[in-house]
Amino acid sequence: MELKILKETEMPLLSRKRINLEINFDGATPSQKEVLSSLSTKLKTKEELIDVRHIYTKFGEPKAKVIAHIYNTIEDLKDIEEIKKKKKEVKENAKEEKKE
Repeated sequence: MELKILKETEMPLLSRKRINLEINFDGATPSQKEVLSSLSTKLKTKEELIDVRHIYTKFGEPKAKVIAHIYNTIEDLKDIEEIKKKKKEVKENAKEEKKE
C-alpha cells in the first residue's frame, strides 16, 4: 500500500491536523486499521492520536482517498469525539420523537 499526502490543514482550535491523502493498493480496499498503521509509520505518530474518518473508493480502481485527523493529545481526541457522539445522540432522539 502506497500513501501520498495531498493536503495537510492545521486546525489549532480543535488541536488537530486534517490530512487528505490518496492510497494505492492491490486487491481489496484496506481496512481502517491497515490505513491507520500505515499512516502512523509514515508520519511517525502514535496510532492512538490518529482518527481515520473516511475512506472513499472509486469502483474498479485500486485507489482511495482518505481523510484522517491527527490530534495533539489523547485528551483532545477523547473530548472532541465525545462531543460528536452526544450531538449524534441528540439528533437520533429528535428523529424518534418526530416519528411518534
